[in-house]
Amino acid sequence: MYNRDITPLTRRKEMPATKRKPKTKVEREKVSPIKETIPDEQLREFVGKVPNLLKIDSCHVHTDKFRINVWTEEFKDERVVPTFSIVKSYYVKYEDGVIYDETIVTKKGN
Repeated sequence: MYNRDITPLTRRKEMPATKRKPKTKVEREKVSPIKETIPDEQLREFVGKVPNLLKIDSCHVHTDKFRINVWTEEFKDERVVPTFSIVKSYYVKYEDGVIYDETIVTKKGN
């Protein structure tokens, strides 16, 4: 009742029918998964000794660059569950089996 068109039928103009273009099928580009990873032994040697070490993650960022995060697990008396935190984080280049540290060092406390 409210959406009723009050224009007389003789005055309405019909819109011309539009022709749609046929859809073209786009083939997906095949992406090969990244096979290069940093071996665990090299990660442990690079990071060194860390108290309460939980795990060392290495994530491929781009080309030959990786982000290495060092996770710790700490149990405290007043808590029921442990506290997990990243205590060290590195931005590195891994080339020919060698890890090069490219982490930008920031100044703390101005």
